[in-house]
Amino acid sequence: MRFRLLLVGVLVLFLLPSPQVQAESSSFEEDFTLQWSHDFGDAYITTAPLFAGERLFVRTSASWGGSSVPTVASFTLEGELVWSESNAHSTHHDMAPLLHLMAGNGSCGAWPEMMIVGWSDGTVEARSPSDGTLLWAYETEQVTWGVTGMMALDEDQIIVPTRTGLVSLCASDGSMTMEATIGLGWRNGVTVGAEEYFLGDESGVLWSVATNGTTRSVDLGDGKIRHAPILTSAGLLVQLQGQQSSTMYVLDLVNLSTIQTLPIGPSPGIPTAAGAFVLAFDSEAIRSLSCSLICEEVDRVPFLSNGEIGFAHDEQYMLPYNGNEQGWGLVNITEYGRLQVQMATTGADGYATAAPGFTSSVTHGEMLAFGSDGGVVYVHATTTKAVEPALEQNVETFDWVSQGIVFLLYLALGGAGVQLLRGNWASMLKFLSVYMLLIGLLVIDQVAIQWSQTIDELDTQSENDEWDPSWNESWRGTQIVSITIGGEVHAAGGFEGYTNALDLTLAACEELGVQIETESTRIGTYVLSFDGETGEGWEYTLDGRLATLASDYSTIDSSTRVEWSPVETR
Repeated sequence: MRFRLLLVGVLVLFLLPSPQVQAESSSFEEDFTLQWSHDFGDAYITTAPLFAGERLFVRTSASWGGSSVPTVASFTLEGELVWSESNAHSTHHDMAPLLHLMAGNGSCGAWPEMMIVGWSDGTVEARSPSDGTLLWAYETEQVTWGVTGMMALDEDQIIVPTRTGLVSLCASDGSMTMEATIGLGWRNGVTVGAEEYFLGDESGVLWSVATNGTTRSVDLGDGKIRHAPILTSAGLLVQLQGQQSSTMYVLDLVNLSTIQTLPIGPSPGIPTAAGAFVLAFDSEAIRSLSCSLICEEVDRVPFLSNGEIGFAHDEQYMLPYNGNEQGWGLVNITEYGRLQVQMATTGADGYATAAPGFTSSVTHGEMLAFGSDGGVVYVHATTTKAVEPALEQNVETFDWVSQGIVFLLYLALGGAGVQLLRGNWASMLKFLSVYMLLIGLLVIDQVAIQWSQTIDELDTQSENDEWDPSWNESWRGTQIVSITIGGEVHAAGGFEGYTNALDLTLAACEELGVQIETESTRIGTYVLSFDGETGEGWEYTLDGRLATLASDYSTIDSSTRVEWSPVETR
């Protein structure tokens, strides 16, 4: 009997699953190689290079004591200079990110594809991305400097934070349709809300500007607001930069009252929404925040960065370490908000503030562009051009639930074996019943996914393949996203190379200026809200057919239409 028990015990030990090692984020140096670079001379690059279509666009700012003129340049993805335009009247503060607009139309007219450039002399230009031709220009007031903050698109209106306020320009011809005066601003990007715009100034005042130009404000105290506020489920997130330290405020959208405050470090950079979390960083650390009911810090990693952070490969983010020859931080944020940071060498190492530019396509693979304070742009690309499907990505965290079930499986199997050796058939069947139940628990997620995919394949319902007349004709044959928020449809098209519905939706939200909040689960990622609107939940269709899978598991082709709407409107 003892020998039999020993034998069963040895078998169980051999069958026990070995612990998994937590998968690390892929190394930048292993995945990417430098393809080309371009030196702009004694200038510096302070905002992210921008990929649009088959081009890379880079803007520079004049360096102190240098002779180079602030410039916007367009390159092919192979590094050939296509066009370059300069502004001899601009100053040392050309930090407004470029704004790319696809062709469209609205109540104030139609417009072609455009690149919007805000200059520090107060000029706002619309240029043709293909050859740099000036389409229209508008002059705003310059007080030492002019436009330095992030602009935004609101339907057919370009919303521009100026040195002294905010203007709304018709995309078709650049005519001014609204103007508001606020406090003096610097690098104070604007956020588009449901019926108003939010931005801050150099006196620590947060402003709300209605579409008709009326304003309301709240003074947050002694400090400066140098970023576009972030709309979250908890409220409006605003950083107030102080002399020695800074404070993060969460404000009520209705009356701009303070809901809560969180202390952060000195010289904070420009925070960004990262799925269900917010990434913030300063001279002390990178922080991940969860802002559902309230905003709370989930994790932090010591770091020093004071400019921009940008989306990169493998669902990661990158930002420069603002120190001498320190490289760049490659940030992975897990589904629970934990941070994993690796350092990478890009060529643009050292003191820097610009985020990287990123693109992914079937033709050129994944590409990253880094701009340095030395005025050089470095472009890296993956060695392979194939884009991996989302289902093949490594799981970033150890799955304790699955491993626990597997452990119990072997215990149940071992127990059945012991009862078999004893000749106790009834007890053996009980152990086998537990074994089968555990098997069911282990595979139920994948069964649900496969069942949903089978239903999609067998679904013979007629598809609503009608072309929306409000869509731009240039979108035909490309990937399109439309989102119905508060009864109003927001649409973007002309996308290429995306392989699942979630990635395409995230790209569209970035172009439309729509804030998206998601939640990661064991069976995929689900959208919680668009621009803070949750309703009874969100659902989407693919080419007119209701999707049954989580959006990151829904594969799409080169001409898929993804249409989001609240569940209650069905």
